[in-house]
Amino acid sequence: MKLVKSLLLFALMFSLLVGCSSNNQSTSANATDKSASNLDKKDGKKKIAVLLYSRGFQFMVALDQGIRDEANKLGADVTVLDGQSNSQTQLRQIEDSIAKKVDLIILAPANSDELVPGVKEANAAGIPIVTVDGVVSKGANVVSSIAFNNEEAGKLAAKYITDTLGKGTALELTGAPGEYHAILRGGGFDKGLAHGLDFKVLTKNADWDAEKSQSITADSLTANPNIKAIFTHNDDMQRGVLSGLRQVGKFVKAGEKGHIMLVAVDGTPDALKRIRSGEQDATVNQDPFVMGSLAVKTAMDFLAGKQVQKQQFTPPNLVTKENVDDPKLWGNVFKGN
Repeated sequence: MKLVKSLLLFALMFSLLVGCSSNNQSTSANATDKSASNLDKKDGKKKIAVLLYSRGFQFMVALDQGIRDEANKLGADVTVLDGQSNSQTQLRQIEDSIAKKVDLIILAPANSDELVPGVKEANAAGIPIVTVDGVVSKGANVVSSIAFNNEEAGKLAAKYITDTLGKGTALELTGAPGEYHAILRGGGFDKGLAHGLDFKVLTKNADWDAEKSQSITADSLTANPNIKAIFTHNDDMQRGVLSGLRQVGKFVKAGEKGHIMLVAVDGTPDALKRIRSGEQDATVNQDPFVMGSLAVKTAMDFLAGKQVQKQQFTPPNLVTKENVDDPKLWGNVFKGN
């Protein structure tokens, strides 16, 4: 009997222990579920993938900063990726963003035409796209395009050259053929020079590249020693232009006899330094901080159900030695990487 009672008591205690253990496990699971639920609520930020065509330029690094700063203000969760100036890389990044089910993609396209298939994939997946510093054409649907008025920038550069020099020959070094910025900046420059009937232009493709700009500059000045001005589609190519001028003994500072006028687009910190030193005459400023901020604001407005403009331009303004120290210029604000 004692043995039976002992066995019954043991069985009772075992069942109580199992019951307590089961209850503890259930409580723990409920706590985990509740914690996960709280995390989901806490992590209610809109997920935005930012696909930049390259971070290899000061302008694009500043655009990145402008996007992150505005995202922090508005409570958006942004992931910024570098497309390394390669459309295939950007297409893969679009596919990855679709797979991750982001709420929206902000795209700075390397090539307006080559990114169309990726944008269409995002369209099919129901993921909206805002483009910045570029557009995507041929039937792809974007919520809004945040762009710089590139054509007007080209016109502004041409006007400065013709107003200052009156007549002569200008060498134009372009960005990559078919790229949005190159087409519009070149078109605007040609239209602007057309008003100066005594000016002619020699156009050479330099692919945005400083090294190519150096060799083209040296060769062009050897063949055409009377070139009076050199316009490049971005500021970075001016590095190569200066090297090419020195290579053929044609570099003369601004204001001195024999100086060849140098004008570009972007307004980078390096360009502002060159303007101060007399190496470069002018640049046409486009503000990446403003563009980045506007892209995020537009994205968040759209996700909140608000109407947004289909196309938004930021204006160009000419920077010369007279206004190069303006503290509002992005090149004077930019702190680098």
